[in-house]
Amino acid sequence: MTSISRRGFLGRALGGAAVLSVGAAASPLLAREPAAVIRSEPLGEGLRVISGSGCNVVALNGPDGVLLVDGGLKQHSAALLKEALKKPGPGRVSVLFNTHWHPEQTGSNERVAKGGATLIAHENTRLWLARPIKATWLDRPFGPLPENARPTRTTYTTDQLTFGSEEIEYGYMRQAHTDGDIYVHFRKANVLAAGGVVSNEGWPLLDYETGGWIAGLVAGYDRLLAVANDSTRIVPANGAVLTRTDLEAHRKMYFTIYERLVAGLTKGLGPDEVVASAPAREFAEQWGNPDRFVESGFRSLWGHFAPDA
Repeated sequence: MTSISRRGFLGRALGGAAVLSVGAAASPLLAREPAAVIRSEPLGEGLRVISGSGCNVVALNGPDGVLLVDGGLKQHSAALLKEALKKPGPGRVSVLFNTHWHPEQTGSNERVAKGGATLIAHENTRLWLARPIKATWLDRPFGPLPENARPTRTTYTTDQLTFGSEEIEYGYMRQAHTDGDIYVHFRKANVLAAGGVVSNEGWPLLDYETGGWIAGLVAGYDRLLAVANDSTRIVPANGAVLTRTDLEAHRKMYFTIYERLVAGLTKGLGPDEVVASAPAREFAEQWGNPDRFVESGFRSLWGHFAPDA
């Protein structure tokens, strides 16, 4: 996500070039907004992935309502929930996971909270949503959300939930994309919702201003790879569903960039110099201009490393 959205971030990083995807969304802070194109694709075992509201949303129908992983942008919440509640059932969202605090993930919190849904997240996500958040990629502060729209059930490490016949495990990925990222694993269906740690439509936002950093991003991939097997379908925050092999390739790329950024830091280079050294050069053809990601990744090192004296 960018000063306004992940799509806006990618657009600026590519010098304004268009990056098209049904998962794209305009800014939650803009007055004028195109209508969302909400699309739903089955994942089997009662699961669907719904795109078009600002991020990929995973929906599971159960006897007590619908469980959602992430809730899209606030301005697209009504359209998203209309799609999520199409299937026969009680017609309510009973559980909503926030994989982190960003506006694309938390835009349905207020709506579903009014219906009595349980909101689940990492404790750090709950804390972020209780205060105004200022970041350079936001045009103006985001939050706080009303108290009843903040997560009501939180974890620090790993926890479990039974929903209908599905056994769900969710766990923390420490200081990865933010400092509150969680994954949600549907064990029976073998579907892994990876949240903002994984993007499949361009460079992700590395939100170092709220606790993310590039080595943590790599460690987040290690955690996901430990959960996934060869038949697991991985749902990223944006873009098409991935396989474990795809995750391995992503992890290798980010670790390569991480090592090069550390080398630049220990040489005493500044952000502009590191960007000019093109540490992600071989990945640009597939993922687009990496300069913004490289700069964020480099700045994210500052709280964890010091150049050699």
